[in-house]
This record gives sequence, C-alpha cells and structure tokens, in this order.
Amino acid sequence: MRKQYVTILGLTAMLLILTGCNLFDSGGNDSGTTYPGYDVVLKGNITEDKTLQANEAILLAGQTFVDSGVTLTIEAGTVIQALPDDGEGLAPCLVIRRGATIIADGSAAEPITFTSSLPADLRDRGAWGGLIILGKAPVNKSGGEAFVEGLVGIPYGGNDPSDNSGVLRYVRVWYGGRSIGQDNEINGITLAGVGRGTTVEYCEVAFNLDDGFEMFGGTVDLRYCSVLFAGDDAFDTDLGYQGRGQYLFVLIGDEDGNRGFEMDNDGSDMDKQPRSHPKFSNVTIIGSGGDSVAADNDQLIRMREGSGGDFRNMILVDGKEAGIRITDTPTLDLISTRPGTAPDYLYFSPNNIVYNCKAGQFRDDYGISAIDTPVVIAATGRESAEAGTVTVLPAAGGPAYHDVDPVYGNDFFDPAEFKGAFGSVNWLLGWSWLDENNRF
Repeated sequence: MRKQYVTILGLTAMLLILTGCNLFDSGGNDSGTTYPGYDVVLKGNITEDKTLQANEAILLAGQTFVDSGVTLTIEAGTVIQALPDDGEGLAPCLVIRRGATIIADGSAAEPITFTSSLPADLRDRGAWGGLIILGKAPVNKSGGEAFVEGLVGIPYGGNDPSDNSGVLRYVRVWYGGRSIGQDNEINGITLAGVGRGTTVEYCEVAFNLDDGFEMFGGTVDLRYCSVLFAGDDAFDTDLGYQGRGQYLFVLIGDEDGNRGFEMDNDGSDMDKQPRSHPKFSNVTIIGSGGDSVAADNDQLIRMREGSGGDFRNMILVDGKEAGIRITDTPTLDLISTRPGTAPDYLYFSPNNIVYNCKAGQFRDDYGISAIDTPVVIAATGRESAEAGTVTVLPAAGGPAYHDVDPVYGNDFFDPAEFKGAFGSVNWLLGWSWLDENNRF
C-alpha cells in the first residue's frame, strides 16, 4: 500500500465555480447548502431502507454510512457522482456498515457507476473517496475485529465466514481513492471482513489513487473483476483473507501503477491465524513494461508477510520489473511445488505463463517455475491513459489453451478451458471504461 496524496483545494475551488455550491456551510446540506441539478444528496447516516433510482441525479456530498439492519438498493443504470471534498477536508465515500446490506445489481447494458462530479476533462485519480463494505467474517486481528483504513473508528470483522453484505454486480468505481492522511487511504472498493455470502462480480475500479480492490481479512469471492490504471496495487489482500477469485483482469497502465497483486498476512506476526490464503485462477495482468518505463521494485505479483495462496491459469505479461517476487521467511517457507493443506502453503502452478518481464519471471530462485512464451495479449500506448489499445483475448488454439490446470472444486470455480481472464469472449464489452473509450 504505497502512500500517496493529492491536493484537492484546486479541485474544490473549480467545483465551487462550476456549481455555485457553498461547500463550506458549517451545517452541511441539512442547514441549507444547496446542490443545483441534483435530486438526491447523500451525506451522513442512512437509518432506514432506501432505494436510489436510475432516473435521479445523485450526489455523494460527504461520508455516507448505511447503518446496521438497513438495506440500500441501487437500481441498474444509476450514476452516483461524488464531490472531491465534503467542505471539512474529508473525502466523500459510501460505507456499508457491519450488518447493513447493499443491493447494487446492474447489468452490462445498465451498469451502476460511482464517479467524480467534476467535468470529464478534469477527472483524475483521487477525485473522491470510494466504496467501503464492512462485514462480520473473520480477520486475524486481536479480538477478531479491526478498524477500516480511510475512516476513523469504524469496525469490521467477526466470526461468520458466510456473512452476506449484499450484491455488487456490474458496478463501476472510477476516479476515487483520495487520501485523507498518512496511512489513511481509501481504495476503490474496500472489502473488510466481508463474507462469502456476498456477491461481487462484474465490477471495475478505474483510475483509483490507491488500490483497486483491497480485502482486509474475510472470505468474500470475486468473479469477473477488473482494475485499470490504479495508482497503487490492483488487488491487495491482508489480515487473513481467505477468499477466491476467478476471471480477474489488471491493466497496470502507466508507471504510476504499482503491482497487480500485493498479498500480505500480518506484518507484526507473519504466522498469525487465520492466515491469508487467496485462491485465484484465470487471471490476466498486463504490466507497464515498455522501454520507457524504469524498473522500480514493482513486480506484477508480490507475496510477503506470511501469506499463503494458490494461483493457477494465470497470464502475466510485460512487467517493468520481475513477474513475481516472494519475500519474508514465513512466506518463503510456505512455497510448495504442489497444492498442500490450506492455508499453510503457497503454490504457483508451473503452467502459469509469465512473459516479457524486465527482471525475469521471478525476482529470485524460489524453486518454482512458469512458462515463458508469448501470447497475443498486450497494450499499446499504455504509458498514458489518453490513447492506446488493449488486446485481451488470447489466440485461439495458442498457449493459453494448453496445459490448463484443473479447478479447485465445483463449489465456486468454473472448469475453464483456458488460461487468463478471457477465452473467446471479452466480458468487459458494453460496460468497461475501456469499451466506452474505444480501447479494444
């Protein structure tokens, strides 16, 4: 979690000019601040069931908390715009507390979008906060709970691995991640202590200042998720995360991006239980490794701090440094050439493809291997989000269709017949930022 900061005064001043809003009214919206052009303004606590409708103009004006026992429903096609600042120096964000529920069930034709309220030509990373979901699933902190980063005194965690916080389906979170202080960052989608009863599929984080998805403990599963042009890591796991993921896509983009995966257990007690042990299959990570990008300790995957894991059917290409780096003795001791007993092993299938990384497939000799072969997956002009194209579908009959690993079981993973996040179908078409901006 690389620490980054953004100056929001210029953004706020521009917003004042554009909207005529008095963001600094000490009483907030309740005391008379108006937001012309918006039907619904979100700020403070949501204490009873609420539905946000697609035909409404909705503004996230401050930190908004859905209380325990309350359900927030967001209709397909709804757009929620967020201010860069609530007038008191805090980044607006939507927080689903423990025991609360979000039902954000969009579709490819009508995705649900969280984005900045700034004009399109002024939007950039860190223009608002993000989406934060807190659950009751286990985390490996003392007492079984912790407080989420980016906020103050908001707890998550519990003892229910099957906890259900609701549904995120075809949800897009763009231009978020504003930092509100050191060690106090907001990810695009934060899943803290979230249980496997929660549905997270067809979700995208684009242009986030910090991480795309970060899982703090919990057991939540991910399917068909993408991260584009994040300022830090795409998928970050910590504190005993034991979820699963299939069909995950990362476009690191320009040199500001860090890693595709950064996976930890606990920095102060690396063998703490429950140990982080993600199981991910069918992953495509396209790095930023052009000749113009200098290597700066940004591997496509970094495992450390005692995390285990199981990784199969992956395609990693164009890393600006090494493809995979593994550090810390408790992590290195978990490395296995075959799957073991979860969570106390770390397995990378030798059938994974790791190709064209500047410092090699692996940073050091870990006694494991991967296939070093070209695949028809690439991005041109990736050093800038302003132009370029992306190819995500592997060549039919090519390396992505050979030596495909079996799935872990039939309770979550599909028996895919290809490596990487895509076979013959590009599931990002119709709703991804890349498709909307004609990058395929």
